Amino acid sequence: MQQTAPPPRPYYIGSVATAWRLMGARGRDLTLAIALRFLQAMCAGVPVVSLVWIVDRLREDTLTAPDAWIATGVTVVAIVAQFAIWYGSNHFAWIGSYRATGEARAATLDHIQRLPLGTLRSRSTGDVTATFSSDFEAVAQYLSDSIPALFGAIGLPVAVLLAMAFIDPPLGLAVALSLIVAGPLFYWVNARLKALALLRGDRLAESSGRMLEYVQGITVARAFNRTDDRLSQYGRAVTAIRQINNRLVLRLLPLGMLTLGVVQLGVPVVIAFAAYRWFGGAIDAGTALIFLVLILRVYGPIVALAGQFEMLRLGDAALERIGRIMDLEEQPAPASPAIEPQGHDVELAGVTFAYETTPVLRDVSFRARAGSTTAIVGPSGAGKSTILNLVSRFWDPGEGAVRIGGADIRELTHQQLFEHITVVFQDVYLFRATIGENIAFGRPEASSDDIEAAARAAQAHDFIEALPLGYETLVGEGGATLSGGERQRISIARAMLKDAPIVLLDEPTASLDALNDRAVRTALAALVRGKTVLVVAHRLATIQAADQILVVDDGRIVQRGSHDELIEQEGGRYRRLWLDRERASGWRLGPTGAAGPALESTA
Repeated sequence: MQQTAPPPRPYYIGSVATAWRLMGARGRDLTLAIALRFLQAMCAGVPVVSLVWIVDRLREDTLTAPDAWIATGVTVVAIVAQFAIWYGSNHFAWIGSYRATGEARAATLDHIQRLPLGTLRSRSTGDVTATFSSDFEAVAQYLSDSIPALFGAIGLPVAVLLAMAFIDPPLGLAVALSLIVAGPLFYWVNARLKALALLRGDRLAESSGRMLEYVQGITVARAFNRTDDRLSQYGRAVTAIRQINNRLVLRLLPLGMLTLGVVQLGVPVVIAFAAYRWFGGAIDAGTALIFLVLILRVYGPIVALAGQFEMLRLGDAALERIGRIMDLEEQPAPASPAIEPQGHDVELAGVTFAYETTPVLRDVSFRARAGSTTAIVGPSGAGKSTILNLVSRFWDPGEGAVRIGGADIRELTHQQLFEHITVVFQDVYLFRATIGENIAFGRPEASSDDIEAAARAAQAHDFIEALPLGYETLVGEGGATLSGGERQRISIARAMLKDAPIVLLDEPTASLDALNDRAVRTALAALVRGKTVLVVAHRLATIQAADQILVVDDGRIVQRGSHDELIEQEGGRYRRLWLDRERASGWRLGPTGAAGPALESTA
């Protein structure tokens, strides 16, 4: 049984709460940084409080020399402590935030690798790339600078308000109320800016995607003389970012000025109230003067906080964008302990599958016996590769079950499943590492002798040895420095070294030349010996010896049997495919005429 759990709460639950959630165990560092920043701000208020105390003593003619020395000493200690505390606050904020965002990056990657492949493919590469670059960087700055600054801006006003309340409670309450009234305005401004900050993040993701597309597709763009067109698309994405930034600035300036204006309106209001109390005899001139000095110390940090508006909103928007990825539903995990497959046969039972709302497979059922070869053929878009993707559990079927050794693969852990399966794709991806490391990707602990043996069996040893550094040669990203046939043979060597009992082949020879095709076929013969094999075949001549052939059309298995059985079925889909293949192989280029070379039949 798969584990059932209540739906998790959304990852994004508000900016500060989500920040603490992202910090995890590092939240202690951020808490300490905030506490120290608050304490630093309180220390910054000590000179002001000392001044108020001295003025109050002078006004009452009770100041003594020891009082003056005490006030001076306390002020000096507070100033020195302020810098020491500032250093400690930044240390814990920076260390904690960057460690936390590093761990959060790793956790997000771990979450991504547990997503269904279809879910991941539905998101653009640029979106994911932007999340791991600009969004996490914005969050790191938000945690290390903006949040401590937010709480630090409260410290000094609190210290000064306490001093005001001590001197004259009604005036202190009036100042506090003027700040509370500004609270809803801060909230409204933040909400207005956040929408633009989210849009800015989306535009950054789009530009990242366009840039990656331009680099990855530059060969095709050059071949069709469309480099300027692709570059202009990237330029339009960059222009969209600039426009969003302009809108942010144009909106930030008036909203910021409005906020500052409303906050600073508290100054004349409090002055008027102080004058009212002075004229009424409730306070003397000295108290009124002290309040006029202190009121600027209250509003100063609040006004300075307006400079953090942009970073606060960008950090908040980045947290929400990270939350979009973290809220994507992972493939269900099996209960623990997971069951163990009994054998290496593969079975699909009543499998129906759709990409979102587009049906791909309809009630597909078959069984591939352990040690047998099952070929899957059919026209493009029939659902052949989807069957392999379901066996690999890149997706889960909407209905029915996929079983290995009698065990539903949804009841197997990811590690269990891929101990039984190896996949050789048509489009081979090699990592930016040495050839030896790429071969050992499925078995990192393999010795150099084992790696070489796998390469020899895959017909790859000779061309590897001809490279400048042999097995230590670094291949480019995706294996771009190697030919298609060389990449394919390294992929087969990788599968051989893993030595899983079930092999899935997505026609690895479909796009190879004759020389590479022969070498890869020899390698494949060694790879599949004694294994359970499922192969998607585009070249029918390659699967005549298969134990069973499944003909897939429009998401259904319309025929099944051996090559000899299917070729004898008059009007059958397989026979038509075979005859089409023979007719196609009988055409060649004829003599060149006025209109160029002509096609002619050799039949």
